[in-house]
Amino acid sequence: MTRTYLALVESGARLLTSNLVVAELHASVVRARGAREGVRLLDQVYGDPVLVVSFATREIEMRAIDRWLRPFHDHRFSLTDAVSFELMREHALRTAFALDTDFAIAGFEMVPE
Repeated sequence: MTRTYLALVESGARLLTSNLVVAELHASVVRARGAREGVRLLDQVYGDPVLVVSFATREIEMRAIDRWLRPFHDHRFSLTDAVSFELMREHALRTAFALDTDFAIAGFEMVPE
């Protein structure tokens, strides 16, 4: 994953994520490594010039619910996943830098494969 991230950075790619993804990642790091590491992660995320953090508004969440959660009720997409899918659709992005196979289920290409 690190190798893929570095290759994307070297290619000049900009990466888009949401504050919901950042929150999930932060919670995971805090549980695994403690609060200090959680803050360190946030400093890295918000200090990374390659990474754009888009904030999920109510409108984006409602579109995500209507476009991804209601029609795909047979899948276990989280709200975070659905917001990510909606942001990708909104920004005309087809490729996700992710390990979560829900992106492939939703019709996006994944890096790494």
